[in-house]
Amino acid sequence: MRRALEWVLGLTSFAAGTVDVISFAKLGGVLTSAMTGNIALLGLYIGRNEAASALGSVVALVAFIIGTGAAAWAVRGRAQGNALRRLLAAELVLLLAGTALWLAAGRPASGVSGDGVIALLALAMGAQIIAGRQLNLSGIPTVVFTSTLTNIVVTLTDAFARKAWKMPPDVLRQCVALVLYFAGALAAGVCVYTGALVPMVLPIAAVGLALALML
Repeated sequence: MRRALEWVLGLTSFAAGTVDVISFAKLGGVLTSAMTGNIALLGLYIGRNEAASALGSVVALVAFIIGTGAAAWAVRGRAQGNALRRLLAAELVLLLAGTALWLAAGRPASGVSGDGVIALLALAMGAQIIAGRQLNLSGIPTVVFTSTLTNIVVTLTDAFARKAWKMPPDVLRQCVALVLYFAGALAAGVCVYTGALVPMVLPIAAVGLALALML
């Protein structure tokens, strides 16, 4: 079970990286999982009087809050395995719905349809952050990695000071999750730049595989 949970951790970290790059590159400079960055961008867009991008950031923020709250409510009191299956299934449905709307509206989606895609992706990421809490592995939320990077640096600094060269399992897991988030971002960036395939295939495949592992 522990090995399956670690795979789910890695796959959802990868998915978050892909979704952030896709939404930023194709949906008006909006982040749909990293809400700290999204709030900062909202301030920038308001300051520049860029109404469309500001609206997209607001949509992402509100949808992420709703997704997080709904996901937390849905798994209250449930066993870990059952909770994770529900969350990953919900996330997969939301990603598929976002992709269907994207394709129906044309790529890149814009206007009301673009905001709809943003909302669906942010709802999915809200569900994913609760999945990260259910995984309960090394304090990795799978959608925000500033705290994870901080933990890595602090732990390694302490190990260096104590001359303890063996990397703790938690730090190794955090490093892998961070690398996979970057790998997802890189893969999505390549897809967006080359147009080789619909980039939404990447997070759908990652979350679908994670759900299959939990089943």
